[in-house]
Amino acid sequence: MKKVALLLVAALCSMATMAAQYSGSLSVEINGVVSTQDNVLVNITDNGNGTYNLSLNNFVLVQDGENYAVGNILVDNLLGVKGGSMTALGVTRNILIPEGDLAGIDTWLGPLLGEVPIALTAIFNDTDANVHIDIDMRETALQQMIVVDFKTPRIDKVPVRGDMDNSGIVDVDDVNALINIILNK
Repeated sequence: MKKVALLLVAALCSMATMAAQYSGSLSVEINGVVSTQDNVLVNITDNGNGTYNLSLNNFVLVQDGENYAVGNILVDNLLGVKGGSMTALGVTRNILIPEGDLAGIDTWLGPLLGEVPIALTAIFNDTDANVHIDIDMRETALQQMIVVDFKTPRIDKVPVRGDMDNSGIVDVDDVNALINIILNK
């Protein structure tokens, strides 16, 4: 009986946090200079309570042939909005980027940055994801605008329900447009 109860508890715990890992291309634009990487992994974890965690672990930026170890990018407790087969996430907040754990890397840039201001939007389903992150560091010593885009190969073929402005993602602008329609503005 104890084994059955233990198995039931383990099954319920595993259902509460479901994670999906997506492999796709990552584009990083810093002050107009773009670098791309393929086969980058992004994880989206369903916390089971309508919120999600999005992570890009051991992120190393490759630009002009140089590697810059950034760290583990984690944005947690993102409220998810379901529309059709897709779920949309969006947030504007400051995050901390801890160091990664890749062997052979001694210095990670993320922890040196302190709080990093981000504006994140994402849409995803079981097989595909599209993530957009604006990182505005122009008011810091870096004086850089960083734009990060991640997408799986098939995401362009996935219809985006709720995309009121046809931007390809469901974001705050779409919510505002919907509210204005409801309020007849």
